[in-house]
Formats: sequence, C-alpha cells, structure tokens
Amino acid sequence: MLGRLATYVVPAASVTVTALVLFGPGSPNPAPFVRVRGVPVAGGQTLALRLEGARRLFGVDDVAALEGVTVEVTDAGANLAPRAVSLGPDGVGEASVEKNAPLTGPLDVRVLQGNTVLVEGTVPLRPTEPPRLGRPPVQGVATGDLRISVVVPRGQLAAPFPEAIQVRVREPDDLPLLPGRVPPITIKASASGATIEPPNVNLRDPRPATFTVTPLAHLVELILVANDHRGNEGRWEGLLPVRPGAIWLDPDLHAGLTFVSPAPRDRVYASIVTDAGRILGAIVPVTRDDAGFFRGRLDVKLPKEPAQIILSGDPGERGDATTAWPLAPHAASAAAPRLELLLDGSAAAEAREHARASSARRAAVFLVAIAALAEVLLILVRTRASQRDLDANLAAAVSLEASDEAGAPIPSEDQRRIVEAARDRHPALRVALVITLVVLGFALFAALSTFRR
Repeated sequence: MLGRLATYVVPAASVTVTALVLFGPGSPNPAPFVRVRGVPVAGGQTLALRLEGARRLFGVDDVAALEGVTVEVTDAGANLAPRAVSLGPDGVGEASVEKNAPLTGPLDVRVLQGNTVLVEGTVPLRPTEPPRLGRPPVQGVATGDLRISVVVPRGQLAAPFPEAIQVRVREPDDLPLLPGRVPPITIKASASGATIEPPNVNLRDPRPATFTVTPLAHLVELILVANDHRGNEGRWEGLLPVRPGAIWLDPDLHAGLTFVSPAPRDRVYASIVTDAGRILGAIVPVTRDDAGFFRGRLDVKLPKEPAQIILSGDPGERGDATTAWPLAPHAASAAAPRLELLLDGSAAAEAREHARASSARRAAVFLVAIAALAEVLLILVRTRASQRDLDANLAAAVSLEASDEAGAPIPSEDQRRIVEAARDRHPALRVALVITLVVLGFALFAALSTFRR
C-alpha cells in the first residue's frame, strides 16, 4: 500500500512544487535599477548627480520610487562621504557630493539599495570649458545709414512672459553715439505677435535702448526704425528667439528663483551649472496660480561665478522646452552643458534578474529529474515484489490442487512448469516500456519549463 501511494504521490508532489517554483521564483520579477546623470568637470569641488529610479520587466521600464538609496563616490582612490537619497514619486532624486579639493578623476560611482547594487561604474571628468562673453546679436536685416543691432540679454523669450531686449544704434560712419547727444536719435518699435513697451525711445548716449517685449505667439517679428535730426534713417527687421513651451525664470533674482510654466505640470527639474560643472540640482514642485500658470520657487544662494540655471519638465533635460537662463545677465555666462547620461544600470539589473530566475528554474528541473529517478526505482521495486507475490500465490494454488482429472498426484516438476508458464515471458520489456514512458513524461515537462525566461 505504501509503495503504491508513493508511486502516485512522488510525481504529483514534484509536478506541484515545480509549477510553484516556475511561476514563483522562476518567473522574472521587475528588476530595480538607477540611471545617473550629471555634468562632472575636472577641477570642481561639487558633484551634483541626478538619479532616476526604474524597474525593468521584459524590456519595459516603469518608474520606481526607491527609498534608502546610498550613493558612494571614489575620486582617484579617495572615498568621498556617501549620500543617502530617496527617490520621489517620479522616481527622481538628487545627490550632491562635496570634496575639499578639486576633483581629479576618474570617479568610481556606486549606487545601492541595501545590499542590491542598482548601478556602478567609472565616470570620466570632462575638461573645463571657457565662459562665453556676452550674447551675440539677433540675426536680422539691417538697412539704412543708422546701423541697428538687437540683443536679448537672457538669450530667449518665453511666451507669454515679458522679456527685456536691448537695441544699439551706430552713426553712419559706424561710430557709437557720443554721450549727451543733442538732439537724440528716435527709435520706433513695433512687433507682430507681441506687445512692446515703450513704442518710442530717444537715444542720447552709447548705452543701449531697452524695450520690454511680451510675446503672445511663438513667432514674433520685430521692426525697428531709427531717425536722427539730419535725416539719417536705419531699419531693422527680424524674428526674436521665442522658445515654445519654455519654463520662464523671473528676472528678479533677489527674492529667490521663481519659475513659471505655461503648461500644466507637477514639478520642474532645475540644474545650476558653472564652468566647474553642475553644482546643484533640485526638483521644484509647482502649483497653479490665479493666472492659470504653474508657479514654483527655489530658495538658493546664487554662486559668485557666472552661472546658468537649466529648467526642464523632464529629468533628462532632453525636451525642446528645456531652457537655460543666466543667473547674472550682464556677466560672462557659462556654456550651460546639458545633463549627460553617466551610468545606466538597466542592462546589469536585467541580467541579474535573469540569472536569479534561471537559478530557480534549474532547481525545478533538478527536482523533476530526481522525481523521475525515484519513480523509476519505485516501479522496479514494485514490479519485483509483485512478481514474487504472484509466484508464491500460484505455487500455493497448484500445491492445493496437485492432482489431475484421474486423481493422480501431479509431479513436482510439472508443478514448477505450470508456475513458470504463468509468468510474464518478457517482464524486462514491460518494465523497460513503463520506465521509458515515465522518463519521457518527466523529460517533456522539464523541456517545457525551459521556455519560461
């Protein structure tokens, strides 16, 4: 009874456990990982990194709000103080690593969550870029004796927010205006797709005339006409650089940095960069104001050196609306490099999860093989026991009726022949067939299990 029960229980239990392993530990799970972005520059003392957490399953990434993340950085063998980071609901977090001396590189960066390595690798440092001096004039068509040029001090305009532009006029001999000029040069301004204030300016010295342009569309054409008392005239026509969907930075920087987005969003991603690289990163929540825009504020101490702040609606700062605003319009401005993807842990996380699931599936296949071997042994044992019982029972039956029809006793040799005749003539073939079928069934199940990856 026990042998018969084991014959059915062993394969049933092994199949059940194998199925649980295949659909449990053997099934791929979302693999957590982190992408690291930044602008590491040789000579800087601050390394501001942006972390993007995600989980990958079957090649598809999903945002992961990871807690308890630790960032470890080594600069040329020197360990810097680790930083603890929590990735918010958008899966993004900021880590700022400081060093008392300039960074020399290369940097070894490692991001962990507990004992799980989310990403690790070596990050080279880029060379320092020289600052750009001033802003180039806006491209336009200038005609007439008076030469007109237009400069947007902050680089671009964002609709529908006001922005200052500067207009310079040079004399017919291509000399700048002399201070205290009397009478002045009159400049009349008009724009399609925007409002402009004031419409007229009297220019008396070399300092540029300032107009405030409020773009109402993404295509703004500016027309300037300058006249002096001698009848000289100059004309300038051109398109102003309006960036569609740009997040606007209020030019008043004394009370903190105020961001205004014309498009609905929950947060703004900010990066402050200098010639020493990215020195600060922030995720600024924005809320809807009375005008229907989305406004946020960042209180931060402005750097003394020329710097720009990059505002974007996506953490990678890859969108067309990503805008760089100078933090000191009248000083030399940094080149404002965009964020670089420094490390990507997606491939390693996917490989790690695949190895874990494969290990579980190998254990399941091993279980199936052991169960198949046990089943074969059980069949052999039960077959031999059954044959012995059959021989004993048949011998007993023949001995009880050991006489022929005439009542004469049956010789013992004839009794032995009767027992042998009742036996299976090919027991080995029968056992081999059963064993083959059992092994085939388990082998098929093991083969099918390898299709799950």
